[in-house]
Amino acid sequence: MQACYDNCVGATSQGVSMQRDLACPTTTLNVTLLGDEWASLTGGLSTFNRELAINLADQPNVEVTFFVPEGFCTDEHKKTAKKCSVKIVEAKELPGYDPHNWLIVPHPNLRMDVVIGHGIKLGRQAQVLRGHPSDNLKWVQVLHTAPEELGMFKNQSNAVSKAGLKHEIEVELCKRADLVVPVGPKLAEAYSSCLRSKEDEDMFVITPGLFKEFEDLKQDRNDSSDFKVLLCGRGDSEDFELKGYDIGAEAFADEELKGKPYRLLSVGAPDGKEDEVATKLLKHGVAKEQLIVRKFVQSRDKMKELFREVDLAIMPSRTEGFGLIALEALSASLPILVSSNSGFARALRNLQSGTSCIVNSKEPKDWAKAIKAVRERHGEELQEIRKLRECYGKKYGWEKQCKDLVERMRNMFREINLSGTCSPDWFLK
Repeated sequence: MQACYDNCVGATSQGVSMQRDLACPTTTLNVTLLGDEWASLTGGLSTFNRELAINLADQPNVEVTFFVPEGFCTDEHKKTAKKCSVKIVEAKELPGYDPHNWLIVPHPNLRMDVVIGHGIKLGRQAQVLRGHPSDNLKWVQVLHTAPEELGMFKNQSNAVSKAGLKHEIEVELCKRADLVVPVGPKLAEAYSSCLRSKEDEDMFVITPGLFKEFEDLKQDRNDSSDFKVLLCGRGDSEDFELKGYDIGAEAFADEELKGKPYRLLSVGAPDGKEDEVATKLLKHGVAKEQLIVRKFVQSRDKMKELFREVDLAIMPSRTEGFGLIALEALSASLPILVSSNSGFARALRNLQSGTSCIVNSKEPKDWAKAIKAVRERHGEELQEIRKLRECYGKKYGWEKQCKDLVERMRNMFREINLSGTCSPDWFLK
């Protein structure tokens, strides 16, 4: 099996190298993002990847391709991506290999100047596609998590040792990539000390911008009915404490909320595992009459309905690389409370009134007080969250960051152009 893999990789690298020799970048920059789904049901990496693809496609003279394993995107997904000027191309099946490794062999009609990988899951394939560092194809490696910190809160055997190994691989991939892109300030800080051998120009931080699809939602003040608090995530045993599910449940067991008109809406249980997640939450003191558990939201339209249904979204994670679910809620003008140990909280601290959404505690009683305070001034909270959303959008806009990222990508070819390998005026256009 290993010999077969090595032969496949060798043939792939040779094929990609020949393709690059024949397809040297001109005025159009061809950017390929490695992915595994377009319409994410789990958020995180996939959600960021889709938003990055859409916003890169808005840049002039940039062609964006979403490269996925065959069968991982429906025809409807392809149509939706096309409307966003993103082309979805499928990698053919490689019998005997994990579907993600089908991505090591490019489609024959896929032109690539830059390939974007993500962590270990979708970074190893970018390494193979890029081939030798002297080749023309450039590799951008995106960082979504800090494995060593996550491992300290994972509830599984050998979590710390597994996280340490994952961290080592992440760092090695970053060292070999042409450009490293941490998602948010927390991850930039986490990796900066590990990548001191790389030059400053080899790292570019992206703080995710607002989700435009939620910006037209309007939130109404809740004066009478139950105050619904949204807690999103799988709720499985591995991530239960990591994501602070116990903190959220125990907050509802506190005297501030227990037996009062508050409801905890837990969304994200794997299909068929709702009872299992409910049992875990109930063990932490939340009353049955105050708990609702649902499975993953199946579409972005359903996500909009969910944000309209609830009054507050909380993210009590003990650690979070960024926290896109909280950003989605902010994009929908929904009041939020987020853990201080998250990349999103780091971003909010740079904004006026951003700290009002941050809970600097892991104690359930402090979260209970914060939830109660939001309800007591819900009308004012709705006004303030709209102002915060506007401020966030100005500070961390997708358009400006993607424009700068594209410029950084183009700059990676300057040395090649000066050596005469490519058209000398390519990077000036």
